[in-house]
Amino acid sequence: MEQRGPADLSFHEGATIRQLMGDEIRALSERQRQLRAQGRTGSITIMILLLGILVNFAFFLFLKDDYFALFITASFYLYMVYFITLIIPLGAGTARLPLHEIKKFFTTMYHAGVIPTTDRFMHIFLDIFFINSKTLFAGFLIIFSGDLLFSLIGYLYGFFSELTVGVILFQSLSILIFYFCVWKFEPYSIRFHRDVREMKGKLVTKKYPRRAVSLMFGIFAVFLLFVILSTIILLPGITVKTLLTLTGLEDLGNLVILTGTLLASQYFIVRFFHGISSARMAEQFAQEKISRLQSAQAGEEEKRSSAHSPDALPPHSADALRAAAGLFLELKIFQVELRTLGGAFPVYIMNPDFSVILDKEVLATISGFLQRAGSSETADR
Repeated sequence: MEQRGPADLSFHEGATIRQLMGDEIRALSERQRQLRAQGRTGSITIMILLLGILVNFAFFLFLKDDYFALFITASFYLYMVYFITLIIPLGAGTARLPLHEIKKFFTTMYHAGVIPTTDRFMHIFLDIFFINSKTLFAGFLIIFSGDLLFSLIGYLYGFFSELTVGVILFQSLSILIFYFCVWKFEPYSIRFHRDVREMKGKLVTKKYPRRAVSLMFGIFAVFLLFVILSTIILLPGITVKTLLTLTGLEDLGNLVILTGTLLASQYFIVRFFHGISSARMAEQFAQEKISRLQSAQAGEEEKRSSAHSPDALPPHSADALRAAAGLFLELKIFQVELRTLGGAFPVYIMNPDFSVILDKEVLATISGFLQRAGSSETADR
């Protein structure tokens, strides 16, 4: 039997990677076409949205002073409900797969050299969280800007005390500042990650060794995560209880019905603008994903990452193949899902779907040929 040399093996396996990427590009283009067709805003969506606006107008006319406190209380309830149902990425693929299967996948890819660091795919969850958070900015901006306006009006007319206004301003501004920063700086983007790496690189000197810089960035990340969890996730529940006491809403008749009605109206308003923003996100993500896969297909991904190195690898070397395979698997995890309410209010959600990459045939092909390529490369040396 004729044995292939390292060059032939590398060429064959490079062609295999390109074929897998080509199949993914075609599948992604078809899926985007289907999602666009299914996610169009219909007349029912517009009618429910207008009804929600009319409900708020009617409540303002009939409830008068209590409307401001009810609106603000409902907005914080909305924030807690919306966050749980739409932002936390719990994809169908993640739920279907046992934890040991996911661990086995990461272990196999790490030893094959596809995952150069153990935390590479952990960043995926943070990236997905930030991507989904950005699409919520417009809707939350409308609702919580209303909170700020109504709290100031309530204070000027004597409805709210200084303490009540302070609680509302702190919580509303915390939420708005977080989503504005995500919208503005896009902490999930390639540009942001590159800027962070460059910043870390500039800090690494004889006085500040790499380990110290990494530790400093890690501590800052943990601190930032604590601030986020406490101010925009844990505090809204405490804020609601405080507001109910300070505003006297606890003694209002039909409190649950009135707050629930306003919450529902706000939900549809946020969901409408969420749908617009998420549709734009889905389109941009698809174009970027296709572009990166096409670049990797042509061997440009490895060339770009090693452009500043005098020892740049040829596009079909084992390391280049590992880089291309790693990119392919990472991008394949990112999946856009369309969710509707009975066909109305379409919203696009970014979800991690590990089931699509744990296909045994794909996994065996990628890990197997990369390990063989690495062995061939070692023997050739």
